[in-house]
Amino acid sequence: MKKFFSNPVNIILNGILIALLLYLIFAEKGLVKRARLELESKKLKKKIEAIEKENDSLKQKIHKLETDPKEIERIAREKYGMTKEGEEVYIIKEK
Repeated sequence: MKKFFSNPVNIILNGILIALLLYLIFAEKGLVKRARLELESKKLKKKIEAIEKENDSLKQKIHKLETDPKEIERIAREKYGMTKEGEEVYIIKEK
């Protein structure tokens, strides 16, 4: 320990080295900021992936609605309570 701090030149060099290390770690473009940005990047990539999956699912639904009349009929029955001629609908109420 004496050798590092015995000479004024060594004291200055050590001070510069410590300041440089602190700058590299805590500066605006330092290691801490980079680690935070990497973590945020991973979260955003996962979010993008989930949105892309949802987008693909919605595209498939659109395609079905454009090409399959039975799909339109199914939705009309489920959401709007529509029936074919001669059908009877029974509504069951929960207690």
